[in-house]
Amino acid sequence: LFMLAMKGPSREAFKKAIDACAEANMIHLEAMANERYASFLSNEKDMALANDHITSSYWLYQDWGAHAKALQLSQQYDFLKHSRRKVAKSLTLSNATSDKSSTKI
Repeated sequence: LFMLAMKGPSREAFKKAIDACAEANMIHLEAMANERYASFLSNEKDMALANDHITSSYWLYQDWGAHAKALQLSQQYDFLKHSRRKVAKSLTLSNATSDKSSTKI
């Protein structure tokens, strides 16, 4: 779906791709899809939503271990230097915290 969103970019295509990547626990593709969607939104002049997706991309790159890429984004977008983590959309990160709370001792 990510490749389809790149071939025929639309809001719906990117949303589906991001959701599919999150559901499949493909954090690296979710990060890239968010970054590309942010670029698409920037071209559409929807800067608030573009910034939200760049922020999501930044944190996903951090979680994936792509710290150099996250650093590159923070140098390109000053607002990232002061960003705070939101609830992760990726099931990998969401399940990691919920599994701990549901474990019986």
